[in-house]
Amino acid sequence: MALCQHCGEEIEEGAGFCPHCGKPTSAGERADAPGQGGGEVAAPQRVVTAPSFGRPVGERDGSRRVIFVAVGVVAALLVAGLAYLVTRPSARPGEERLAGAVRPGEPGFPANNQLMVEFEPDEDATIGVTGLGTYAVRMIPTVRNFTGRTVTGLEFHAAGLDLKGQTIRERTAVIQEEIEPNKISKPAISLNFPSDNQPAQLKLELTGVRFK
Repeated sequence: MALCQHCGEEIEEGAGFCPHCGKPTSAGERADAPGQGGGEVAAPQRVVTAPSFGRPVGERDGSRRVIFVAVGVVAALLVAGLAYLVTRPSARPGEERLAGAVRPGEPGFPANNQLMVEFEPDEDATIGVTGLGTYAVRMIPTVRNFTGRTVTGLEFHAAGLDLKGQTIRERTAVIQEEIEPNKISKPAISLNFPSDNQPAQLKLELTGVRFK
């Protein structure tokens, strides 16, 4: 064994490079010197590879492409969501829609004498105070089915107005109920009002019918 003249570690006799510091030994320097035989220099016995060595050069660019694509997809989804929020029809709180219903002006919507809705606010509505101090109105219309078909659902628009005719509260109520031909139904529809604004008028309108 010999000692490296650079780091002082033990090396094998005749080694061209020190396996510890990687510098050429005296033997290696002699081999490289002109007129010293021109032999091949022995490779270091221990090579430490850095983590970046051996990795494809295009890997970093590929990762960036994946990131850019992901960011683009997220941005597109956000834009689509904002467009939907802007263009969707506005819905009132508590509003429902009766699926599969025919509505006024559409073919198949029954005439007034076929599906009669009788509602007199003074007789068919009650108003009370809740535990929170608000007003609760309960409307109970009478629905008479003379269409010759079985009704499976009704949709009503209920509203409460003040003395000036301004709407205080309104909602769309969906009644899931079967009414056979020549039968009567009395569905209950509720509507709440703030404690400082009791309704002076009530309105109830049939906005949808679904048949069996």
